[in-house]
Amino acid sequence: IFANIIFTLLILLSDLTAASRTNVALSSKAIQSSLLWYRSKAEYAIDGNSDPEFGHESCSSTAEQANPWWRLELPGVYRVSEIQVTTRNMNMEWLDGTEILIGNSLGNNVSWYPQGLRSSCGSYLDFQVFPKVIQTTASRINVALSSKAIQSSLLGYLGKAEHAIDGNSDPEFGHESCSSTAYQANPWWRLELPGVYRVSEIQVTNRNDNRKRLDGIEIHIGNSLGNNGNDNPRCAIINDDPGCLTQTVKCWGMEGRFINFYKSSDQADYLQLCEVKVYGGRNPVYHNMIIKG
Repeated sequence: IFANIIFTLLILLSDLTAASRTNVALSSKAIQSSLLWYRSKAEYAIDGNSDPEFGHESCSSTAEQANPWWRLELPGVYRVSEIQVTTRNMNMEWLDGTEILIGNSLGNNVSWYPQGLRSSCGSYLDFQVFPKVIQTTASRINVALSSKAIQSSLLGYLGKAEHAIDGNSDPEFGHESCSSTAYQANPWWRLELPGVYRVSEIQVTNRNDNRKRLDGIEIHIGNSLGNNGNDNPRCAIINDDPGCLTQTVKCWGMEGRFINFYKSSDQADYLQLCEVKVYGGRNPVYHNMIIKG
Protein backbone atom coordinates (compact mmCIF):
# COMPACT_ATOMS: atom_id res chain seq x y z
CA ILE A 1 0.00 0.00 0.00
CA PHE A 2 1.44 3.37 -1.02
CA ALA A 3 0.38 6.49 0.75
CA ASN A 4 1.31 9.87 2.03
CA ILE A 5 0.82 10.93 5.62
CA ILE A 6 0.10 14.50 6.51
CA PHE A 7 -0.16 15.52 10.13
CA THR A 8 -0.69 18.29 12.63
CA LEU A 9 -0.82 17.53 16.29
CA LEU A 10 -1.92 18.65 19.74
CA ILE A 11 -1.32 16.48 22.78
CA LEU A 12 -3.05 17.06 26.04
CA LEU A 13 -1.85 15.55 29.28
CA SER A 14 -3.86 14.35 32.21
CA ASP A 15 -3.32 13.42 35.79
CA LEU A 16 -5.53 10.93 37.61
CA THR A 17 -8.29 13.42 38.37
CA ALA A 18 -8.65 15.90 35.52
CA ALA A 19 -7.26 16.53 32.08
CA SER A 20 -4.76 19.35 31.70
CA ARG A 21 -5.26 21.44 28.59
CA THR A 22 -1.52 21.83 28.07
CA ASN A 23 -0.42 21.02 24.54
CA VAL A 24 2.71 19.00 25.22
CA ALA A 25 3.24 18.46 21.49
CA LEU A 26 4.56 22.00 21.26
CA SER A 27 7.55 20.97 23.39
CA SER A 28 8.09 17.62 21.63
CA LYS A 29 10.09 16.46 18.62
CA ALA A 30 8.60 15.05 15.40
CA ILE A 31 10.14 12.81 12.77
CA GLN A 32 8.67 10.90 9.82
CA SER A 33 9.68 8.11 7.47
CA SER A 34 10.20 10.38 4.45
CA LEU A 35 9.53 13.90 3.19
CA LEU A 36 7.21 14.88 0.35
CA TRP A 37 8.73 18.36 -0.05
CA TYR A 38 10.02 21.27 2.00
CA ARG A 39 6.50 22.43 2.84
CA SER A 40 5.60 19.16 4.56
CA LYS A 41 8.15 18.79 7.34
CA ALA A 42 7.27 16.56 10.29
CA GLU A 43 7.36 19.46 12.73
CA TYR A 44 4.57 21.25 10.87
CA ALA A 45 2.19 18.81 12.54
CA ILE A 46 3.02 20.25 15.97
CA ASP A 47 3.49 23.96 15.22
CA GLY A 48 0.21 24.98 16.84
CA ASN A 49 -1.27 25.90 13.45
CA SER A 50 -4.38 23.88 12.59
CA ASP A 51 -4.83 25.36 9.10
CA PRO A 52 -6.09 22.41 6.96
CA GLU A 53 -4.75 23.87 3.71
CA PHE A 54 -1.67 21.83 2.83
CA GLY A 55 -0.08 24.59 0.75
CA HIS A 56 0.04 26.91 3.75
CA GLU A 57 2.93 24.94 5.31
CA SER A 58 0.79 23.84 8.24
CA CYS A 59 0.79 20.09 7.58
CA SER A 60 3.36 17.32 7.49
CA SER A 61 3.56 14.71 4.75
CA THR A 62 5.69 11.72 3.93
CA ALA A 63 6.58 10.92 0.37
CA GLU A 64 4.49 8.31 -1.42
CA GLN A 65 5.79 5.05 0.05
CA ALA A 66 4.78 1.74 1.55
CA ASN A 67 4.14 1.72 5.29
CA PRO A 68 4.64 5.43 5.99
CA TRP A 69 4.95 6.60 9.59
CA TRP A 70 5.17 9.76 11.67
CA ARG A 71 6.53 9.77 15.22
CA LEU A 72 6.36 12.18 18.11
CA GLU A 73 8.91 12.04 20.91
CA LEU A 74 7.47 13.54 24.08
CA PRO A 75 9.73 15.22 26.65
CA GLY A 76 9.27 12.18 28.89
CA VAL A 77 6.83 9.37 29.72
CA TYR A 78 3.30 10.74 29.97
CA ARG A 79 -0.24 9.61 30.62
CA VAL A 80 -2.03 10.72 27.48
CA SER A 81 -5.72 11.53 27.86
CA GLU A 82 -7.09 12.08 24.36
CA ILE A 83 -6.23 11.82 20.70
CA GLN A 84 -8.04 14.22 18.39
CA VAL A 85 -7.36 14.00 14.69
CA THR A 86 -8.56 16.52 12.12
CA THR A 87 -7.92 15.67 8.50
CA ARG A 88 -6.88 18.11 5.78
CA ASN A 89 -9.58 19.86 3.76
CA MET A 90 -9.19 17.59 0.73
CA ASN A 91 -8.38 13.91 0.20
CA MET A 92 -10.04 13.38 3.55
CA GLU A 93 -10.37 9.64 3.01
CA TRP A 94 -6.59 9.33 3.25
CA LEU A 95 -7.02 9.16 7.00
CA ASP A 96 -8.76 5.78 6.69
CA GLY A 97 -6.94 2.85 8.25
CA THR A 98 -4.92 4.85 10.74
CA GLU A 99 -3.12 2.91 13.44
CA ILE A 100 -1.55 4.60 16.46
CA LEU A 101 0.87 2.87 18.79
CA ILE A 102 2.03 4.44 22.05
CA GLY A 103 4.86 3.16 24.19
CA ASN A 104 8.52 3.35 25.14
CA SER A 105 10.09 1.11 22.49
CA LEU A 106 11.61 2.13 19.16
CA GLY A 107 11.34 -1.38 17.76
CA ASN A 108 10.52 -1.27 14.04
CA ASN A 109 11.86 2.30 14.12
CA VAL A 110 8.69 3.73 15.59
CA SER A 111 6.96 3.92 18.94
CA TRP A 112 3.64 4.37 17.19
CA TYR A 113 3.23 3.08 13.69
CA PRO A 114 0.34 4.32 11.54
CA GLN A 115 0.24 1.66 8.87
CA GLY A 116 -2.17 2.88 6.23
CA LEU A 117 -2.30 6.40 7.61
CA ARG A 118 -2.44 8.66 4.62
CA SER A 119 -3.46 12.16 5.50
CA SER A 120 -4.11 14.20 8.60
CA CYS A 121 -3.80 17.94 8.54
CA GLY A 122 -4.67 20.61 11.03
CA SER A 123 -5.09 17.68 13.34
CA TYR A 124 -4.93 17.33 17.05
CA LEU A 125 -3.65 14.20 18.70
CA ASP A 126 -4.55 14.48 22.38
CA PHE A 127 -3.65 11.14 23.79
CA GLN A 128 -3.48 9.69 27.22
CA VAL A 129 -0.63 7.23 27.74
CA PHE A 130 -0.95 4.62 30.41
CA PRO A 131 2.75 3.76 30.32
CA LYS A 132 4.04 0.23 30.87
CA VAL A 133 0.91 -1.29 32.39
CA ILE A 134 -1.61 -2.32 29.77
CA GLN A 135 -3.50 -5.41 28.72
CA THR A 136 -2.26 -6.77 25.45
CA THR A 137 -5.23 -9.05 24.91
CA ALA A 138 -8.67 -7.96 25.98
CA SER A 139 -10.86 -10.51 27.74
CA ARG A 140 -13.95 -11.20 25.64
CA ILE A 141 -16.10 -11.79 28.70
CA ASN A 142 -18.71 -9.07 29.07
CA VAL A 143 -18.12 -8.19 32.70
CA ALA A 144 -21.10 -5.82 32.69
CA LEU A 145 -23.40 -8.84 32.97
CA SER A 146 -22.07 -9.51 36.46
CA SER A 147 -22.08 -5.85 37.52
CA LYS A 148 -24.55 -3.50 39.17
CA ALA A 149 -26.09 -0.45 37.53
CA ILE A 150 -27.54 2.69 39.08
CA GLN A 151 -28.59 6.04 37.61
CA SER A 152 -29.33 9.55 38.79
CA SER A 153 -33.09 9.27 38.29
CA LEU A 154 -35.71 7.06 36.67
CA LEU A 155 -38.03 7.89 33.80
CA GLY A 156 -40.39 5.03 34.60
CA TYR A 157 -40.44 1.27 35.03
CA LEU A 158 -39.39 0.91 31.39
CA GLY A 159 -36.12 2.78 31.97
CA LYS A 160 -34.49 0.94 34.87
CA ALA A 161 -30.70 1.24 35.05
CA GLU A 162 -30.19 -2.53 34.89
CA HIS A 163 -31.93 -2.74 31.50
CA ALA A 164 -28.68 -1.45 29.96
CA ILE A 165 -26.76 -4.54 31.15
CA ASP A 166 -29.32 -7.30 30.67
CA GLY A 167 -27.63 -8.75 27.57
CA ASN A 168 -30.48 -7.54 25.37
CA SER A 169 -29.39 -4.99 22.75
CA ASP A 170 -32.91 -4.33 21.48
CA PRO A 171 -32.94 -0.57 20.68
CA GLU A 172 -36.71 -0.25 21.04
CA PHE A 173 -37.30 1.60 24.32
CA GLY A 174 -40.82 0.22 24.75
CA HIS A 175 -39.46 -3.34 24.90
CA GLU A 176 -37.96 -2.74 28.38
CA SER A 177 -34.44 -3.20 27.04
CA CYS A 178 -33.07 0.30 27.64
CA SER A 179 -32.30 2.46 30.65
CA SER A 180 -33.39 6.07 30.97
CA THR A 181 -33.01 8.81 33.54
CA ALA A 182 -35.75 11.34 34.02
CA TYR A 183 -35.51 14.70 32.26
CA GLN A 184 -32.88 16.47 34.37
CA ALA A 185 -29.69 18.49 34.34
CA ASN A 186 -26.41 16.55 34.53
CA PRO A 187 -27.89 13.04 34.24
CA TRP A 188 -25.63 10.04 34.89
CA TRP A 189 -25.63 6.27 34.76
CA ARG A 190 -23.05 4.24 36.70
CA LEU A 191 -21.83 0.68 36.47
CA GLU A 192 -20.16 -0.94 39.47
CA LEU A 193 -17.89 -3.77 38.32
CA PRO A 194 -17.28 -6.85 40.51
CA GLY A 195 -13.81 -5.48 41.29
CA VAL A 196 -11.11 -3.20 39.93
CA TYR A 197 -10.63 -3.89 36.22
CA ARG A 198 -8.41 -2.60 33.47
CA VAL A 199 -11.05 -1.69 30.90
CA SER A 200 -9.99 -2.26 27.32
CA GLU A 201 -13.24 -1.75 25.45
CA ILE A 202 -16.80 -0.57 25.99
CA GLN A 203 -19.62 -1.19 23.52
CA VAL A 204 -22.59 1.16 23.68
CA THR A 205 -25.94 0.60 21.97
CA ASN A 206 -28.14 3.63 21.43
CA ARG A 207 -31.92 3.54 21.14
CA ASN A 208 -33.41 3.64 17.64
CA ASP A 209 -35.13 7.00 18.04
CA ASN A 210 -34.20 10.25 19.79
CA ARG A 211 -30.65 9.19 19.01
CA LYS A 212 -29.13 12.64 19.53
CA ARG A 213 -29.65 12.20 23.26
CA LEU A 214 -26.41 10.22 23.23
CA ASP A 215 -24.45 13.23 21.98
CA GLY A 216 -21.89 14.64 24.37
CA ILE A 217 -21.98 11.76 26.83
CA GLU A 218 -18.75 11.41 28.79
CA ILE A 219 -17.43 8.02 29.91
CA HIS A 220 -15.42 8.07 33.13
CA ILE A 221 -13.56 5.18 34.76
CA GLY A 222 -12.03 5.05 38.22
CA ASN A 223 -12.38 4.08 41.87
CA SER A 224 -13.79 7.28 43.35
CA LEU A 225 -17.44 7.99 44.07
CA GLY A 226 -16.77 11.72 44.30
CA ASN A 227 -19.55 13.58 42.47
CA ASN A 228 -21.23 10.16 42.12
CA GLY A 229 -18.21 8.88 40.17
CA ASN A 230 -18.36 11.60 37.55
CA ASP A 231 -15.00 13.08 38.58
CA ASN A 232 -13.04 9.95 37.70
CA PRO A 233 -10.64 10.10 34.71
CA ARG A 234 -12.38 10.33 31.37
CA CYS A 235 -12.01 7.64 28.73
CA ALA A 236 -14.02 9.29 25.96
CA ILE A 237 -16.83 11.59 24.88
CA ILE A 238 -19.29 9.85 22.59
CA ASN A 239 -21.95 10.96 20.14
CA ASP A 240 -24.59 9.19 18.15
CA ASP A 241 -23.07 7.38 15.18
CA PRO A 242 -25.48 7.75 12.24
CA GLY A 243 -23.98 4.64 10.64
CA CYS A 244 -24.76 2.22 13.44
CA LEU A 245 -26.62 1.91 16.74
CA THR A 246 -23.75 0.15 18.52
CA GLN A 247 -20.35 1.80 18.78
CA THR A 248 -17.10 0.64 20.36
CA VAL A 249 -15.03 2.85 22.65
CA LYS A 250 -11.40 1.95 23.37
CA CYS A 251 -10.23 2.75 26.91
CA TRP A 252 -6.82 1.04 26.64
CA GLY A 253 -6.56 -0.44 30.10
CA MET A 254 -7.94 2.41 32.19
CA GLU A 255 -8.27 1.08 35.70
CA GLY A 256 -11.31 1.34 37.92
CA ARG A 257 -14.30 -0.25 39.55
CA PHE A 258 -16.83 2.35 38.45
CA ILE A 259 -17.80 3.29 34.90
CA ASN A 260 -19.94 6.40 34.55
CA PHE A 261 -21.88 7.71 31.60
CA TYR A 262 -22.37 11.40 32.30
CA LYS A 263 -23.92 14.33 30.47
CA SER A 264 -22.34 17.42 32.00
CA SER A 265 -24.90 20.07 31.18
CA ASP A 266 -27.15 22.37 33.14
CA GLN A 267 -29.67 22.00 30.34
CA ALA A 268 -32.06 19.20 31.20
CA ASP A 269 -32.07 16.07 29.07
CA TYR A 270 -32.51 12.31 29.25
CA LEU A 271 -29.62 9.86 29.40
CA GLN A 272 -30.70 6.67 27.66
CA LEU A 273 -28.70 3.50 26.99
CA CYS A 274 -29.97 0.31 25.39
CA GLU A 275 -26.94 -1.87 26.13
CA VAL A 276 -23.50 -1.41 27.65
CA LYS A 277 -20.88 -4.15 27.32
CA VAL A 278 -17.53 -3.94 29.09
CA TYR A 279 -14.43 -5.95 28.26
CA GLY A 280 -11.20 -6.05 30.22
CA GLY A 281 -9.34 -7.97 32.85
CA ARG A 282 -8.12 -7.78 36.40
CA ASN A 283 -4.50 -8.82 35.88
CA PRO A 284 -2.31 -6.28 34.08
CA VAL A 285 0.39 -7.26 31.61
CA TYR A 286 3.45 -5.06 31.30
CA HIS A 287 3.65 -4.03 27.68
CA ASN A 288 3.25 -1.09 25.34
CA MET A 289 -0.11 0.32 24.42
CA ILE A 290 -1.28 0.04 20.83
CA ILE A 291 -4.04 2.22 19.42
CA LYS A 292 -5.48 1.27 16.05
CA GLY A 293 -7.64 3.84 14.32
